[in-house]
Amino acid sequence: MIYGAMLAGGSGTRIKSSVIPKQFIEINSQPIIIHTLKNMLKLNRFDFIYIACREDYIDYLQKQVEDNIADSHKVKIIKGGKERMDTIRNVTTAIENDNGISEDDVIVIHDAVRPFVTQKILNDSIEYATKFGACVCGLPCADTILHSINGDIVDDIPLRSELYSGQAPDSFNLKRFIEMENALTEEQKLKITGTSQICTMNHQPIYIIEGDALNFKITTDSDLELARRLLSSDIERISL
Repeated sequence: MIYGAMLAGGSGTRIKSSVIPKQFIEINSQPIIIHTLKNMLKLNRFDFIYIACREDYIDYLQKQVEDNIADSHKVKIIKGGKERMDTIRNVTTAIENDNGISEDDVIVIHDAVRPFVTQKILNDSIEYATKFGACVCGLPCADTILHSINGDIVDDIPLRSELYSGQAPDSFNLKRFIEMENALTEEQKLKITGTSQICTMNHQPIYIIEGDALNFKITTDSDLELARRLLSSDIERISL
């Protein structure tokens, strides 16, 4: 089985122009999360996509899925958790309760606010997770990275050729991923800001697949404006 997982439990406080969580901001009369979901479902390899959602938006999202998604039977909406790893745990627990776990199951974990993920990225994610057990989407850093401990003085300038900007999705053999979840300490769970860190904390090699500049995360008002322009242009008619 191939599962998609979308994390939609955040508040998006860095977008100042909206008082609602960014994943539910509407563009072209549909929330961002629906644009992301539609793009993922263009790939017919997914058996189910689980969305871990803020509890106060579950009914709203369910109605949006019913109204806008042709393959709504593939979409399972569940309650998110307090922290990122709690939310992911809710997803893997729901999958296990619904379907059990097989040796070759794959989970593709994506951000609700990356609506322009490409079919190539999704296909590569599934292939690499199947072959190697874990992979992350990334791009070589285009900018020089400044390392500063106190935020005032540059302590180090790492070699740019060795640095990558992490994107999403992060994809895994599901059985191995659950094993790594179970091995995390409470302290480690609090430190995780990106799903792939579960691998570095468990000494699991994680392969890099090529990302795409369009696969950006809507984090700021500038990102939101760019997404509005892209979704209102001919790009929405291009098969990503």
